[in-house]
Amino acid sequence: MKNELISHPDKLLITHLSEVANIAVKTIEGKSFNFSLNINNENIDITAIIPNLMYLAAAFHDLGKATSFFQAYINNPEKEHDKRKSHALISAIFVYFITEKYFEKIEIPPVLKQLLSVFVFSAVKRHHGKLNNLSSEILIDNEWQDLLVEQVKSIDSIKIKNLINKQLSNFDFKVDWFDFIDYIENKEYDLIFDDFSFDVLQDNYKDLKNNTQISLFYLHQLIYSTLLYSDKNDVILKDKVSFKQSNVIGKINEFRERNNFNNPKSEINKLKNDAFFESSKHLDKIFQKEKHIYSITLPTGLGKTITAFMLADKLRKLADFQDSKIIINIPFTSIIDQNFEVYADILSTYNTDILLKHHHLAEPVYKTNENTADYYESKFLIETWQSDIVVTTFVQLLETLLSCDKTKLMKFAHLANSVILLDEIQTVPYEHWETIRETFKILGEKFNIYFILISATQPLIFTPNKDIVELVPDYKKYFRFFNRTKLYINNQKISFDDFKLNLSEYIVKNPSKDILVIVNTKNAARETFEYICNEIDTENIETYFLTTLITPFERKKIIKKIKKLSVSQKVIISTQLVEAGVDISVDTVFRQIAPLDSIIQAAGRANRYAEKPNIAEIFIYDIEDFRQVSNLIYGSDLLLKTSNVLKGFEIVEEKDYIMLIEKYFLEVRKQSDQTSSKLFKAIKNLDFSDIDFKLIENRKSESIFVQLNESAKNIWEKYVDIYSKKDLKPWERKEEFSLIKSEFYDFVINVPIPWDDDSISFDSEKEYNFYVSYLDNPSQNYKYSQTDFTQNKGYISLKNITIIL
Repeated sequence: MKNELISHPDKLLITHLSEVANIAVKTIEGKSFNFSLNINNENIDITAIIPNLMYLAAAFHDLGKATSFFQAYINNPEKEHDKRKSHALISAIFVYFITEKYFEKIEIPPVLKQLLSVFVFSAVKRHHGKLNNLSSEILIDNEWQDLLVEQVKSIDSIKIKNLINKQLSNFDFKVDWFDFIDYIENKEYDLIFDDFSFDVLQDNYKDLKNNTQISLFYLHQLIYSTLLYSDKNDVILKDKVSFKQSNVIGKINEFRERNNFNNPKSEINKLKNDAFFESSKHLDKIFQKEKHIYSITLPTGLGKTITAFMLADKLRKLADFQDSKIIINIPFTSIIDQNFEVYADILSTYNTDILLKHHHLAEPVYKTNENTADYYESKFLIETWQSDIVVTTFVQLLETLLSCDKTKLMKFAHLANSVILLDEIQTVPYEHWETIRETFKILGEKFNIYFILISATQPLIFTPNKDIVELVPDYKKYFRFFNRTKLYINNQKISFDDFKLNLSEYIVKNPSKDILVIVNTKNAARETFEYICNEIDTENIETYFLTTLITPFERKKIIKKIKKLSVSQKVIISTQLVEAGVDISVDTVFRQIAPLDSIIQAAGRANRYAEKPNIAEIFIYDIEDFRQVSNLIYGSDLLLKTSNVLKGFEIVEEKDYIMLIEKYFLEVRKQSDQTSSKLFKAIKNLDFSDIDFKLIENRKSESIFVQLNESAKNIWEKYVDIYSKKDLKPWERKEEFSLIKSEFYDFVINVPIPWDDDSISFDSEKEYNFYVSYLDNPSQNYKYSQTDFTQNKGYISLKNITIIL
């Protein structure tokens, strides 16, 4: 390769550019896009030119590596080099230059030509960096304008002309390299970008309709995502990606046969079958290709997981997509692990090309029948969702659709043609409803994505029968059938002391009943737990404390014990942690006032399968001592709406829950419609650096590793060993840690730092970024016993400061 232009050690620049371009075009052409845009009340279809734009961006995305400065760097990286070795900006300007040439023969409105040319410029400029607002991206300072001249003059004109001619061999236009040198020397791009800023961004673009602006945002993300993916793919995988579509419905039928689901004995199992088969027939009847948003609304315990899985596969078959994934999104990692086992059982496989689990603690190994990929291949394949069925979190999906995080955006192009399930959709805050509603509609229309929103408490994000189609015919009949639980609403405020007294008296009077207590703060849960353990003889009672103040290891162990049949009474003191998707069933629930959907979800943890001898009682209390903290957690507006909906009711039977839910979400939708979203505005304005979706607001916290047992002690020692190896490079350390990460975090809790402090309370200093409670020398801040669960209170601040959330 001597005297040849190279892009990477041992790789020719022309080879890299050609391979990335081929991968990019293949990624785009394998999908069914529909980019018909409304420009000045005229529909302009640009779908056919997107592969060409993508080719031009990818075929020249690293052209700047042809400078003598980059070639000196890549051949001798240990030597000191200045910023002239940078290649992204000059590559981006060249791509803009040739895209303008390409558009000379394309008949579309000038505003679209200008926007699309800047889109490919932006994608190339930031394929190694972070996106800026488009209005800032086109600003090039004087220093860089001078450096660009030096860079372009340093490129061997014969070599670069040969490269350009080869890359453009299938196009009917030519580019003269010396014209581009003049373009750089005369700073023509600067004048063009100035005109773009004033004429397009500040004038023409603002006149476009909302739908067109959102469509253009996602077109930019498609170009950017495809370039990121293709560039990484060429380096890591060399385009070795393939997986087949599974026959999910066939596998579900086998699973149902194995488990004798087709011969139901109980009424609830007959109802499950009705919901399964009726929704399947209904989809056949109502499916229209242009309808992209659906819902599944069923009460707790009616098999939504399997029914939704079947409908997703049926939907992609009806849509006739050859390259279509099913992407299952679940709000919490604890539920993902639980549901993933169900999908693995149905599909009879853990092969990652068929079934992939992706969240921050999932095993980072990609396995097929043929082989197991190495760490870097696995990481890339998992993070870009190279599988037929993907089980992941809301965070992974929504931060792909509604943020500019490069690592998440790499998978964006692969979402086209997918069927996306969002389970427990009610957990999405109403402040994001407008953004989700408007973006999902565009993603459905332009990317041929089908969305299915699943819940027992379906929120009004979309308008029924207009924006969204219900897949369960006459779904309300399933709610009317049930008489498993009953709400008892205490409309008068009660003190925390009286609440605990009422609870303790109920426990004593009802020794045969398992009881779940859900309060709104961890501190309130611990105080309630301590009160019960101190005031009641718990010798014959299994008493459990279940919050995120105890480790995931303990929480899993407790949930297993709760689900296990026992002659002893069980009393569980918890927070909203147990509400969505945790498959437990008790006789009675005590629930502090919360948003109505949380209350109904809490009721779903009682008499779940109608297996209890009596109707489960769900007691709702407004505890005045914690009202202010509850407002901080849920928002005073949602609590007020809940109180208003429940006003006048003392007892509500389960058959009437649907009436309360609809009434409640009607009020929440009104609130949502009056809420202005900065995120939605940033998306429409192409303000990329302001697009930073967060499902949960981050709060500063510190981590504690708890050596509960010998396994925890051993895993900590492995962690220390990894981080003590001075010869390991950062990415090598990260790779080694990834192999123990999942088990490691089973013994970690994250404790929010109090608002009025800069650290948490702990009785020793941090070691390797963690506070540590040792097996042989336990911290006074962490209470744990392997045998006596009344002692298991988890983290306790010695400063006695309330921990919220």
